[in-house]
Amino acid sequence: MPTVTLFAWSAPAFFQDSVVDHTWITTFDNRITPYATLVDVLRANEHYWYCWGDFHAKGGIPHNPTGFLASAAADLSHATCLCQPDADSRTTPTACGTILRYGIDGVCHQLCNQILWATDPGGVSPETVQKARGYWISHGLFGPYGTQHAAWKARLTHCHPGRGATMDTTSASSADDGFEQHLREVLRGRDSADEKIRQLLERRRAFMAQMEALRNSPAFASSNPPVDDLNKLYSSFLREAARILGDMDFELVFDASPAEEMNVVDPHIYNATTSRSPNR
Repeated sequence: MPTVTLFAWSAPAFFQDSVVDHTWITTFDNRITPYATLVDVLRANEHYWYCWGDFHAKGGIPHNPTGFLASAAADLSHATCLCQPDADSRTTPTACGTILRYGIDGVCHQLCNQILWATDPGGVSPETVQKARGYWISHGLFGPYGTQHAAWKARLTHCHPGRGATMDTTSASSADDGFEQHLREVLRGRDSADEKIRQLLERRRAFMAQMEALRNSPAFASSNPPVDDLNKLYSSFLREAARILGDMDFELVFDASPAEEMNVVDPHIYNATTSRSPNR
């Protein structure tokens, strides 16, 4: 089983009122070798995970000119089992991990985290893309590995059968996904922190239950809702979070300023998938 280094990258997501960066994974350091096309990547016997985005020769965001987020050794066969590389997620279902419906099951951050699970298949401390802009916004909405918890746990067991019964998959569930720990770390010592955390966690649980009910409804399951409706729904949760936390603590938690519209779902990516069956 070959060992490789997985690299996580980020670039701005260029859509109106975006509050997130796009992220993706490679087996090569594009700061050293920025391959111009996927063909060049394959000729070099390297791999590129699109993670619900376009091909990027290299990364780069404000305050991080290379866009580098993280790197760690990983088992290549495990990573490719979790998600197929070298294929566009918009056209290849096996290149989606368990983020089968972009913007509903999760976004690029959640798919990157799924691939990065291969950096620590025991689930103790795998790498994540938490340094990306908007990461804690998407984490707050979808969790670290997306909303398809049963499918994700099944994928973990399938891709690592020898460890399936003993893996620590609690971080893959909505009950214990690291969000509360993040809140307590960044709000430690702040006024009324405990009460704000309690209220926000309660509101988040209600929001996730609401989204689960919507995803399981016949109308939602049979068609993709308009992207504007999704972004408005997610913005409403974030505005409620801002009301609970106040502007300053909201910025500490989500690394973003509360605004009237805080769009998470890229219409360009989302609309490219709406012609396909939503359950694929």
